Amino acid sequence: MKYAPNLFQLIPDIFFDTLAYILPSSFLFVGALTLSSPLSGPLITAYLNLGAWFDRFIVVALGLGILYILGQLITHFSYEVILRPLRRLASLRNDEQFTKSDIEWTADYTFIRHTDATLGLEITKRYARTIMSRNNAFVSLLLMVTSMVGKQWIGVIVSGILFLLFLHEAYGEQVFFSRYLLEVTKELRNLEANVKTE
Repeated sequence: MKYAPNLFQLIPDIFFDTLAYILPSSFLFVGALTLSSPLSGPLITAYLNLGAWFDRFIVVALGLGILYILGQLITHFSYEVILRPLRRLASLRNDEQFTKSDIEWTADYTFIRHTDATLGLEITKRYARTIMSRNNAFVSLLLMVTSMVGKQWIGVIVSGILFLLFLHEAYGEQVFFSRYLLEVTKELRNLEANVKTE
């Protein structure tokens, strides 16, 4: 008989979920401040001028909430701008595992979570990595476009290099995640079938 996970079992899920959203949005925030240097100084000064620690805590908490929401928006757009073109590239390379639909792999993921909690956490961690890599590639693309508009050519070069690196990482992470998910699902289904036959 399987039991619903308690709060302590959900903490790693919350951590990985937050990691996938907040790191890319923080990357965007720092990159935007770097490109718009006149704004960075007043923001830092205003934060340091906050007297009470409680005021600073409230600012940090609100900032994390905003970064989380921003990360969700980045994830939505990175799916369309980054993942879909990568899937087309994978289809040209006849990589069928990469091009599996979201419904198919979500079904496998749900099956693993209900079968083995430890493997479920491992899958969650690897999925968070794929989202983070994809989001970082999208953020690098945004920063590159912003640098081009502002004619900041050093920013164009740096963000362009980061975009290519994160794009390569996103493809590799997605391929590894798809293959890992497929193999784990096969193994668990075989074990389940053996148990039923005994």
